[in-house]
Amino acid sequence: MKKFFNSRKNIITAAAAFALVLALTVSALICLKKPVIAFYGLDDSTVTAIKSAVDEWNKTSGVKYAWKKLDAAKTISENLAAGRRPELLITVSGAPVKNAVKKAAKNTGLSAQTLSDLTTTIRSTALTDENTKAVQALPLLSSHFEIDIDTQAFKRSKTGALNSWKDFEAFLKYEKKFTDSPLVFGGKNPELFLDLLGALTEAFDSAEEYSKAVSLINSSNLTGWNEITLASELCDDYTSPLYSSVTFLADWLKKGYINKESFNLTDFDANEFLKAKLASASFMTLEQHRRADGKTIERFSSVYFPSDKNSSKRNFTAKVIYAVPLRKNKAVSKAAEWMISTQGQENLSRATGLAPVLAKCRTPDHQSDDARFWVAATETPLAGLSREVDLTLSQKEDLAKAISLKIKDIAAR
Repeated sequence: MKKFFNSRKNIITAAAAFALVLALTVSALICLKKPVIAFYGLDDSTVTAIKSAVDEWNKTSGVKYAWKKLDAAKTISENLAAGRRPELLITVSGAPVKNAVKKAAKNTGLSAQTLSDLTTTIRSTALTDENTKAVQALPLLSSHFEIDIDTQAFKRSKTGALNSWKDFEAFLKYEKKFTDSPLVFGGKNPELFLDLLGALTEAFDSAEEYSKAVSLINSSNLTGWNEITLASELCDDYTSPLYSSVTFLADWLKKGYINKESFNLTDFDANEFLKAKLASASFMTLEQHRRADGKTIERFSSVYFPSDKNSSKRNFTAKVIYAVPLRKNKAVSKAAEWMISTQGQENLSRATGLAPVLAKCRTPDHQSDDARFWVAATETPLAGLSREVDLTLSQKEDLAKAISLKIKDIAAR
């Protein structure tokens, strides 16, 4: 009997030892696992540039990260609903960042001190905890929605300045001497097209009308999605929030200023028109400006959307890129703090070509410096109509097609 108890004791001791070894092994594996930084809502070139800048810093920081790109066809909520969440998410303003913050674990916020050197306008876009004031979404960069003008064409037109839409129209009217349709844009890209409509709405009407469009789209998504009905509610009546934008684009399409193929062109296609000098102006974001062929885009200068309103009261459309900590992790906090440092901002801005959010740091060129100034000198920027709404990519495509058909129909009358 004594031998039996001794044998049982040995088995229990061995099992306990095995359990301890297993626990230590699992713990070690968890410690060795790299924290994950994920991306959502950014184009491939911007993702690559940010990764490159962070990886370069990693050589001296000693911290390594794993990278992941979330599914662009799904909403951010759908992406984060299943599986292990990344430690840090780099995403964009509007619904993506707001919904990402809702999915973050408790006490993951960054120190409020991280906002101290940001421009006042950009600081107002940061998302913070109401009670602790911890930063839940840290602004890193911005991509301004702009008009790109061929500088040589502008000089020969002798327009003088582009301070109003009448000035812009005079320039395009002159340019029709050299090309059938001097304005082109990648309207097949639903995000660019919806953002264009939103930016024009702010310029012609107000940020309040823009917000009405956002509310209509989000309400439609909740009560029963029908892009045809929604397009009518957004565009058909003079009281509809996108009415001014839609009729404006239809007017310019009818006059031949806008290339009629613009609604079917990708960003690449639109850039090919610029490259071949078949157009002398385009609507695009700073992000898209950076993706364009270098020799082509160096002929172009960027200007902001004009308006009759006082410029200081404007709400320009400018996508803001954020760092959102989703899980508490010291390495993630360290990375975010570097990204918002002077060195980090200069490196990120140089790598991506986008505008930094710090008030005082160097920029790679006048394009990013202008974009920083335009946002800093105005009210809180709009995220862009395509990001304000919580839609899937296919829903955005359907809505963009429905509205573009309306524009073509009005122009044909």
